[in-house]
Amino acid sequence: MQTPRQSESSAFRFALLAFSAILGTGALASCAAPRLEAVTSPAGPTVALHQAGIRLTISPNSWDGYPSDLYRHYTPVRIHLENDRSEEIQVRYADFLAMDEARNQYRAVAPAEVALALFGSRGPDGYQGRPPSRWARPGAGLYAVLNSWWGYPYWSYFSPGPPFHSPFYPYPYYGPDYPYGWPRSTSYDILTLGLREGRLLPGARVEGFLFLQQATQKGNLLTLSWTPATADGKPLPPFSAQFRIIR
Repeated sequence: MQTPRQSESSAFRFALLAFSAILGTGALASCAAPRLEAVTSPAGPTVALHQAGIRLTISPNSWDGYPSDLYRHYTPVRIHLENDRSEEIQVRYADFLAMDEARNQYRAVAPAEVALALFGSRGPDGYQGRPPSRWARPGAGLYAVLNSWWGYPYWSYFSPGPPFHSPFYPYPYYGPDYPYGWPRSTSYDILTLGLREGRLLPGARVEGFLFLQQATQKGNLLTLSWTPATADGKPLPPFSAQFRIIR
């Protein structure tokens, strides 16, 4: 029969093995993400294009927001635009288009539509988000796993308040340096990092992610194009860049 100390030691080893398995699964999942490699020599992490007083920089493979597996549903591509013209231009999702070598066409999807498709509508209280997260800070996940098995009274993640506190008590779940009282919405990164439609004034620049419809799921070569337009809707010379799809 094991002593209490031996039981704790066994629980600790089991917790470490379980946590390692979780990390390993996440690493394998991240390695499975398709990548876009520019068809240039040498191929760089970005493609920069400049014509008609407009600069377009395309940076694929740069999504580091939540959810980390967004590539399973959409293809996020970072877009940087600079307007060096003397007149404003329009930024519209409909002006972006991706097409593979089999001529399968992929449209850019608005960030709000992406968030709605992935996370659904807001709840009755107007809050859309994850439940309070135990994985909010580095090391917090391991604490959560160990404490859920050991049940140390003053380090419980599952008790609402005194005498059972979270590790960051009296700060709920996220710790004293977290600026919000509650977890951010699950769609926060998509909505805040996504490229916005609107006018791009002379001398101005804008940056954000373009969310394409699963553009890396089928073909081997993807062409991303953008046809900017003036304020009155007149089309300007189009931009185009090709990428290999690496799986």
